[in-house]
Formats: sequence, C-alpha cells, structure tokens
Amino acid sequence: MFSTRTYRARVQVGNWILIAILSALTICLIWEGNGLLIAGSLLLLLVIIERTIHTEYQLNEENLTVNNGKLSKRQIIPMESIKRIERIRRIRIGKQAFISYLLIVYGNDKTVVVMPKEEEAFIKQIMELKKYGTAE
Repeated sequence: MFSTRTYRARVQVGNWILIAILSALTICLIWEGNGLLIAGSLLLLLVIIERTIHTEYQLNEENLTVNNGKLSKRQIIPMESIKRIERIRRIRIGKQAFISYLLIVYGNDKTVVVMPKEEEAFIKQIMELKKYGTAE
C-alpha cells in the first residue's frame, strides 16, 4: 500500500561552519607541509562532507533506514519498534532555534537522531505507517 519514500537530511549552519574551519585548517597544514596531519585533516573533512551531503532517511511499511552516506554503516529500524518521536530544539534566540532535530526512541530505549528537510511530512508518514502496521 505504501511505497518507499526517501527524505534528504537538512544541513544546519553548524555543519557549514565546521566544514569551513576544517578547510582552513587543511589549507594551513598544506602551507606548512606536514604530511601526516594533512592526510588526517583531509580524511576528517571527507567524512564530514560525505555525512553532511549524502545523509538520507528511507521509510517503507516495515523499516526506517538511516543512511549517513557511503562511508557510514546503514541503520535499519523496524517500524513496529518505534516508541516515540521527540522534537528537540537547542540554543534558542527568541523563537528561532539554531539546533533542531528529531529524536526517535525505539527498541529497548535506543535512540537515533534524524534531521529531515521535510520534518512535518516525515513525522506524518511515520504515524501513518505505525497506524497501518497496527491495524493488521
């Protein structure tokens, strides 16, 4: 009845700041010529960019799949094990929150953090899938 839907991750300002700082650090290390530190900073920069750009969440009738890019292990969460979804908002100035994410609690008090671009549609689809899954 439901098809698989893929949600892209929202990239927050902090990620871009971290990438800029690591890029500047890598350029300074290249300038100084320290090979081992250059390799380490380039590897760290590669992992952070990969996780930032290629993170996606797939929802289908059975599972929520969290894919943090090609360099990370895919996490599969059975839909029936999801207990609750909490909205977390940190570092507020007025009504604006600089850090916001969804905390999904599943299984035996395990958690996973997701930051889909379409947060409302993501929550709505999980609720529909949970309702559909418990009706049978």
